[in-house]
Amino acid sequence: MAVNYMSEFDISILDNYKPGGAILASPDQYVGELIVDHKQLKFLANPRDNIDYLSGDFRFASQKEYHKKHISVILESPHRFEYNASNHPLGLAMGKTGYLFCDMFASALSKSDMHIKDGHYNIILMNAVQYQTSCGLNPIDRDIRNQNWLDIFGKHKGNLDLKKRIYAIKPRYTINCCTGGRNPNGLRARVSQALETYKLIKGKHFTEGNHPASWWFNGDTRHAKID
Repeated sequence: MAVNYMSEFDISILDNYKPGGAILASPDQYVGELIVDHKQLKFLANPRDNIDYLSGDFRFASQKEYHKKHISVILESPHRFEYNASNHPLGLAMGKTGYLFCDMFASALSKSDMHIKDGHYNIILMNAVQYQTSCGLNPIDRDIRNQNWLDIFGKHKGNLDLKKRIYAIKPRYTINCCTGGRNPNGLRARVSQALETYKLIKGKHFTEGNHPASWWFNGDTRHAKID
């Protein structure tokens, strides 16, 4: 059992790592179920369940049985609210991001051009890079976060790790909600490019969406959008 396929990686070796940042990877998690019935979508948030990766496979840490089909929602990396004071992982999409995701996911997805077949799906949140690339800085330094992310993804086999996790889960659909969607060289673009190298077809197997933290701003929900 393992959080990922990067058991020997140590984020503290990175040139842009800042002391005090979390070292441990944050596990991917089951967060609830999506019910699709004749274009009507309903998301039910359920108790979190970490994912343990095996050789080419995975299981839920609780060993519970859920639905047979999965939808993966990819974020970029865990932030400071996703670790406790001892820098141990608490869970993905905590705080504002988690609240908005649970409250608006079904609505955002219902506007998507991607056709999702009727059925019940496990919703699995996963970070493209499971390490705290922001190093827990407050306020966040996006340059440091992005450089650490790029180093892990491009130089320390983070891309391969994401591929192995996607292949283990075998999601029916994947939604890339990483930050940086307006930047053609940003993190969201890097993940979409990677998904295409994994032989996933955009519009059929995966799509993109705005980061859940941006889905509501002073009553404006126009950014609650999944392509």
